Amino acid sequence: MPAPDQAVFETGPCVFGVSRLLPLIDVLSTEVAGVRAADDIEPVHRMRVASRRLRAALPLFSACFPEKDYRHWMHEIKKITRALGNARDTDVQIAFLKKYLKTQGGTVPAGATTPVPAPLPSGDPIAELLIQLQKRRKVLQQQVISVLDELEETQVLVSLREACTPPAAPGKRRKRERYFGILPGAADRIGRRLAGLDRFEPFVHNPDAVYEHHALRIAAKKLRYTLETYAPLYRRGFKKPIARIKKIQDLLGDIHDCDVWIEQMTRAIIKQHTRRHPVGTLPGAAISAVAPLRRLLVNRERRRTRLYRQFVRYWDSLVRTGFRDALRVAALEGQKMAFGRRSSRETKEEREAVLRLSATAPDHVTHSMNVAALSLRLFDELAPLHGLGRRDRDLLSFAAIVHDIGWTAGQAGHQKKSAELILTSGDLPVPVREQGIISLVAGLHGGSGRVRPAGFWLLLSPSDKKRVRSLAALLRVADGLDYLHTGNVTDLHCTTEGPEVRCILTGTGDVSTEKARALKKSDLFAEVFGKTLVIP
Repeated sequence: MPAPDQAVFETGPCVFGVSRLLPLIDVLSTEVAGVRAADDIEPVHRMRVASRRLRAALPLFSACFPEKDYRHWMHEIKKITRALGNARDTDVQIAFLKKYLKTQGGTVPAGATTPVPAPLPSGDPIAELLIQLQKRRKVLQQQVISVLDELEETQVLVSLREACTPPAAPGKRRKRERYFGILPGAADRIGRRLAGLDRFEPFVHNPDAVYEHHALRIAAKKLRYTLETYAPLYRRGFKKPIARIKKIQDLLGDIHDCDVWIEQMTRAIIKQHTRRHPVGTLPGAAISAVAPLRRLLVNRERRRTRLYRQFVRYWDSLVRTGFRDALRVAALEGQKMAFGRRSSRETKEEREAVLRLSATAPDHVTHSMNVAALSLRLFDELAPLHGLGRRDRDLLSFAAIVHDIGWTAGQAGHQKKSAELILTSGDLPVPVREQGIISLVAGLHGGSGRVRPAGFWLLLSPSDKKRVRSLAALLRVADGLDYLHTGNVTDLHCTTEGPEVRCILTGTGDVSTEKARALKKSDLFAEVFGKTLVIP
């Protein structure tokens, strides 16, 4: 399988990405022999975790690889994770049943500290379940070996390792320069993972939300793996957040294990109730197959109740201490200086960098500059209405200049592509927070103007979110005023009259099309400022 082009490794995210993927590939490869031997259950556990980490990390850097190769790798790794997951879950169940059976009906002799298990009666359903699980594990082992054989035959790990080995660069660059552009994207990814916690938080205090608790556990796991991937870029390596999220994950994992047993025992009891039993004086007539199942069911229900209370107390303690807000701030401001650009705070230097980025879509430079000029006129004319400051004016100008660079990938979804290109640019000498704001404002210039509550948006404070929507509202109107890309509208003057904002245009030729388009795109303007835009 061909390796990616050398150019892909010139971007900061890809340079950093391959440095994080290679160790995961090595760990996955190291455990193959132990999993095949099946002498111990730990290699299966370690390889399963390694495959999960690789599955979580690879999408973070998917843009660094050919799409066809990336999809193939993800498909094969997913099959490994599934096979190992089934085997690992069965190992855990077998280990639990062995421990449980040892504690049932046992006595503690003098001088001993552990109970001696009593002989199990013939037909004991728990013992039979253990035997069934052990048989199932042997079948699963064959499936695991089959997947490993396919893994070696397709050379997935080999091709992935080769793709993650960049060609020797002609000259060395400092680490700080090599990683330019990674920090805003890292913050965006962390924000996306935080969205999972936010989505399922309303179910935390519902003890019967079994599905949602499991989904919350998966969301916590993905967030933890994402933080671990980007940890080297941040001060203190996210140690506290990772430890706290791991505890959430562990508690929810134990709760899920109990839920699985509760479901299995409930079904087994119902099955026994509807089963035809021996009659007369046959030995089986005196044996209750339901009682052992009910004891195990009660055992797991009590265990789940204790774990759930512990989880809720821990979650509430994290909420009281502002855990998620602290993580959001750390994702935006906790980066190591060695991996980012220092803010120049020189508007001229910033503008030059923005112009260089705009030049990547040369066919739209003139339009973008027209939109930038109109955006600033709107900003100045409506200063009493929006109440934004000088720096916000600069950010609006920057967003307008680069709002159409996504056209390099075509018209469809170009606003989303523009936002992605801005966020991953390593050439903007602005703080991470401001680069994200520029990206969001530019991304809202088209479409419905509605913000998706995910990614970088979730990391912003309420005041920053208001800034984004205000600036985007102005940009959308300005973009509409140059809808034909002809620069017909050259100036404007706006006044606020009660519930309306009236803007008089100055232009060359017929500007009716531009008026209509600006009014159509004024939906966000009306929502943010509570005023109706009127262009007579």
